[in-house]
Amino acid sequence: MTTEQTLHDTAVAFINAFATLEPNAHVSLRAANCTHTFAPSSINPPPPMTNEDWAAHLTKLHLIITSFPVTAKEIHVNVPKRQVIIWANAVPKFREEVKGLKEGDDGKEWDYVGEFMFFLSMNEEGKISRIVEFLDSLATERARGLMVRAWENAGAGQKLF
Repeated sequence: MTTEQTLHDTAVAFINAFATLEPNAHVSLRAANCTHTFAPSSINPPPPMTNEDWAAHLTKLHLIITSFPVTAKEIHVNVPKRQVIIWANAVPKFREEVKGLKEGDDGKEWDYVGEFMFFLSMNEEGKISRIVEFLDSLATERARGLMVRAWENAGAGQKLF
């Protein structure tokens, strides 16, 4: 298998891991010292996350979201730099019980499609060593609002960042 194919396959595995939000599916693709950074700074993101931080984040999200399927629009592999850029959309699947819908509600306010850019750097072993996740800042504010409502409805009182 070529280096380009290995990098591409790892990138595809990375976005596919969002389908279940299973922490081990994500962490198994990462180097031990991998960091996950959210951008841009205008969204007031948390500090870079270690693998342990990321696993805890996913575990928390799974309380209100069953999956977060990511669909790549484009994947670009830079073999010499061992980097992959993914332009993607994602649709969180909120648990029905956290939506707080009343009889007759259609639930359309819970429909959300996010747009993302993932910048992956990989080491010689093919493990992801750094992730920069660039979020659509306007859509992220809407997602935060939905998540706050979901956590309130679940009685968990959490927040995204």
